Amino acid sequence: MRFPLYVLASASSLLGAVSSGEAATLSATDLLKQFNLITKGDVTGSAGFHVDGRVLVGGDYKVELGSVVYMNGKGDASDFDEFVVKGRVDAQVHVNGGGNAAVGQGLDKLNMNGGGSKSAYAEGSAPSGHVQALSNYAGDLASMAASTTGIVRQGSVHDLTNTYNISGLLNGIGVLSLTEADIRADRDFVFNLGSDVDWVVVNVRATEADKTFRLGSTFKAQQGGSTASKVLWNFIGFEDVIFDAQFSAGAILADGSRVTTTAGNIEGSVFSDRFHGLSELHFTGLGDGPLPGDEVQQPAPVPLPAGMPLLLSGFGLLGYWAQRRKRPV
Repeated sequence: MRFPLYVLASASSLLGAVSSGEAATLSATDLLKQFNLITKGDVTGSAGFHVDGRVLVGGDYKVELGSVVYMNGKGDASDFDEFVVKGRVDAQVHVNGGGNAAVGQGLDKLNMNGGGSKSAYAEGSAPSGHVQALSNYAGDLASMAASTTGIVRQGSVHDLTNTYNISGLLNGIGVLSLTEADIRADRDFVFNLGSDVDWVVVNVRATEADKTFRLGSTFKAQQGGSTASKVLWNFIGFEDVIFDAQFSAGAILADGSRVTTTAGNIEGSVFSDRFHGLSELHFTGLGDGPLPGDEVQQPAPVPLPAGMPLLLSGFGLLGYWAQRRKRPV
């Protein structure tokens, strides 16, 4: 049986537009609003490591027995599971709040609290290209020029503080460009934001002599959620970023780095190469609208059932027979 070319072309077009296992593509904004922790590689830590929201791990989850994820069900609504691990889960993990899980190996290590389901990691379990999207976004933040007006650091030349008054910005975005040496280790980091401030980007750059960010237990950033949710910390060129006390932000990006929390909790979403948790990671949430530099967002493709290509082929055949029956004898 031979089919008219228009039928074959139509079926081919429909089939080419469908990928049965295709995962949705999320913007950097969506990723950091839906997930509390995203890593390229492994997550390690102690049994006391707990995460408020969703976790997306590109390597293995090697945290000691008894850690908790999706502890408080935080994060924007998502089409993805609450605990996603591409590799292996080494020890028992409690997935709370009715969250679902997809892991490469170690399904028997998952304790599902609240009726959630668990399944093997597969194509489509994680957002398509999410690591590259966040790496690119971190690079975009790093390329932002420091604000020359609208930001005033309190203190004197001889006694600078870590307090910044920010207001009067033309585009609502304040950008700081710092090194570790620019930050007082013995002072809390504080932002006083005017009503016109939508976002603050803090780019902290490593130097050739210092590839580890660590200011000790006297350095804190403990602002309330309404302010912290507008602040993005972007660590550039570090091998390790270590927090020894509570640190609050809307999001922390550390592309190429291992992030470690030793004491005190991190309040905010985190993206890094690897993560070592000895305390808790809480979900602060981010301000309204797209993140700075992430305004152009593409609509995400919608995953379709695996049988959809066959169904579409059937529609093509029905169209062919309908046309054939209309032909005069």
